[in-house]
Amino acid sequence: MLDTTKLKSILFVLRKYELDSDHSNQVKKLALTLFDKTKGVLHDFSDTDRDLLEAGAILHDIGYYTSAKGHHKNSAKIIKEEKPDGFSDEEIEIIANIARYHRGKKPKENHENYASLSEPTKALTRKLSAFVRFADALDNSHLSLVTDLDCIYDIYSQNLFILLKLNMPDCSLEINKAQSKKDLFEEEFGVKIKFRFE
Repeated sequence: MLDTTKLKSILFVLRKYELDSDHSNQVKKLALTLFDKTKGVLHDFSDTDRDLLEAGAILHDIGYYTSAKGHHKNSAKIIKEEKPDGFSDEEIEIIANIARYHRGKKPKENHENYASLSEPTKALTRKLSAFVRFADALDNSHLSLVTDLDCIYDIYSQNLFILLKLNMPDCSLEINKAQSKKDLFEEEFGVKIKFRFE
């Protein structure tokens, strides 16, 4: 969980630029739930890594303030300009890249900001971006239709079953978007995502 200084700083930036804080909070909730449910199964990231994920999830859409077109790139630019308190320069780069890759193309070596990272930082950035990218898809309608999720990993088939709890019977918009945005998560964690509903 973000400490007081970091959280205040992140929320200050959010309030300054964000247009839909409900969506940001939902993406944060889903990304952190997925992170926590897969810890010790698909990854062994630290609490510090979790903080970076939380910050990236909260700020992923602030680029809409500038323009809807390319808002993911705008988000990254704003984060780097604002430099939220409590984070090192490298951590701010990671948070900016998490926001950058929540949609659009996956990280590539010809992307300047990503290419400047060290190899271990690139690997961490790809994986943390995958959580936010997937969580964002699960709130594609911005209606918080997914109230909770759980995960079951089948080591033999390498299937990761995502059990979704919904507050409406139809979330086809979210599932269709998640099908198209699960690619980075599947690549980074070596799994195949399958959906189940409760």
